[in-house]
Amino acid sequence: MPDFTELKQKHRATWAAGDYDRIAQGILAVADHVVRSGRIRAGDRLLDVACGTGNTALVARARGAEVTGLDLTPELLAIAEQHAAEEGYDDITWKVGDAEELPFPDGTFDVVVSSCGLMFAPDQQKVANEVARVTKRGGRVAIQAWTPESGVGRMFTVTGTYIPPPAGVPSPFEWGDEGKVRRLLGSSFRDYRFERYDCPEYADTPEQLADLFIDRYGPTHRAYHALPLEKAAAFREDLIELYRGYVTPADGKVRWGREYLITLAERA
Repeated sequence: MPDFTELKQKHRATWAAGDYDRIAQGILAVADHVVRSGRIRAGDRLLDVACGTGNTALVARARGAEVTGLDLTPELLAIAEQHAAEEGYDDITWKVGDAEELPFPDGTFDVVVSSCGLMFAPDQQKVANEVARVTKRGGRVAIQAWTPESGVGRMFTVTGTYIPPPAGVPSPFEWGDEGKVRRLLGSSFRDYRFERYDCPEYADTPEQLADLFIDRYGPTHRAYHALPLEKAAAFREDLIELYRGYVTPADGKVRWGREYLITLAERA
């Protein structure tokens, strides 16, 4: 297998760039769906992998779960811890860590969840194996990922025409494909179920939406600022053109569809 050490360092810098917490506020509904679909209950020992600024971890804690949140990016965890303090949750464990090398003993957790997080780890099979390892027998997973055909998938396609993805790294959107998720998690899990939802982002204009993601969303922010001025301007125009396809005729505003898949399964 290739060594992804350098790529992970770039990932850490990417997600620390911009203002991911602002973007995370727009996907709070995703966290709620993951926790409800995962049947999170009081007392569940729960791990939120690639927890970002803590959306899903906080919703799970509100349900009474015993929560650990893990992320590769310390800057995001600092924000998550701040949000937890504001909610009065001083008992959540926050850990800097790699989804491909989870720092927990076998069978530690009743439930492992992830909301648009672990999908970005480069060695997908290693992540899947680690999720299986730390989930107890009879435990559960609820893993959310954007689908390849979603608005997010299309945005990454636009970005990839300017900053091509690394060679040899599978698309993160494979976690949004039922067949590929089944292959990744394999016989370690059983009773697979899949649920599909949409979490649209609204804006008054395509330009407003393009500038929001250029300013705040790490991958788009880093791509834009890595380009020469002329190419950066072209990149912005291509994003605007993408979002024009989501303008609603009724009021002329943007309703950018962000379809996603939640994988639900029980540890065999």
